[in-house]
Amino acid sequence: MTGADGRSVIAAIVAGYEVQIRLSLALDPAAHYDRGFHPTATCGAFGAAAAAGRLLGLDAKGQAHAFGIVLSMAAGSMQFLANGAWTKRSHVGHAALCGLSAATLAAEGYQGAADALEGKWGFLHAYAPASDAGKVVAELGERWETLKIAVKPYPSCRYSHAAIDGIRQLMREHGIRPDEVQSMTVGVPEPGWKIIGNPEAAKQSPASVVDGQFSMAFCGAVTLRTGGLVWDDYARHLDDRETLGLCKRIRTRVDPRAQADFPAEMSASVEIATARGIFETYVRVPKGEPANFLSAAELRAKFDGLVGPYLTRERANALADGLLGLENASDVGALLRLARPEEKTPELRVVARE
Repeated sequence: MTGADGRSVIAAIVAGYEVQIRLSLALDPAAHYDRGFHPTATCGAFGAAAAAGRLLGLDAKGQAHAFGIVLSMAAGSMQFLANGAWTKRSHVGHAALCGLSAATLAAEGYQGAADALEGKWGFLHAYAPASDAGKVVAELGERWETLKIAVKPYPSCRYSHAAIDGIRQLMREHGIRPDEVQSMTVGVPEPGWKIIGNPEAAKQSPASVVDGQFSMAFCGAVTLRTGGLVWDDYARHLDDRETLGLCKRIRTRVDPRAQADFPAEMSASVEIATARGIFETYVRVPKGEPANFLSAAELRAKFDGLVGPYLTRERANALADGLLGLENASDVGALLRLARPEEKTPELRVVARE
């Protein structure tokens, strides 16, 4: 829409991340979740408004209007957990759509609500019981929350990742096989247990992809059977009798150590019982955090796994190179076009005529 170059897009992305993350911290993520909100959707709409507003050249007044407009759009319920609803997927795109719409309206002079964040019925007061507005602007421009962003190595809820790391570690160190696992207990922070461990019976019997993504039992069972977790494992294992049987042997609880480390870290303990003995570990910093980041090869492997079904190797390489060199892009539109699957040449048909 604006013909932005790569450096401008990077600045807009950082603006969006800073707004989204700081709002989430100010709301208190656990309290926000307890009210049934999905922060990706709610805080994400404000982040998208900030990013779009930056590229559209909004001044301070215009950006305030964008926030005031998106205040009436920001929504996203965790009720998708009840039946694995597809709304979990649409939350991300809907947040982006709302942010772009709000910023575009503000650029056209549309008036938004004043004091959208801190007002009596503003975002911070309406969406959480005891928010801390000071966290939104604390050390703004000096402390960059963007630099603390993690990259998820596994396609599941982030609360399950430290445990997956721990399971893989124990399998490597002790040669544990899935058929010898008598039971496994995973310990996570309380907010994580509420999402991936409770109710236990439902988490041990996932029926959909979303169910599986938010089930520690399923993620643990797949990891025991395959040594990891990739996107295609959902299609392979959701109807697999052996995997689902293994889910019944996996329990999730609140671990005091993980609770103490939260929210700074999303840690987990793992205890696997076998006839050979009990093996346990504690993973404080899951793979993908800045202090335990993915290697360049691991990051590219994840990228290839996601785009592989849709892009040719040549197109995937061009997109990867373009993304890694985003600051040098003269037109982000040209880069984004590389993300589209190549159109196939129409087949020519010979029609017989009498």
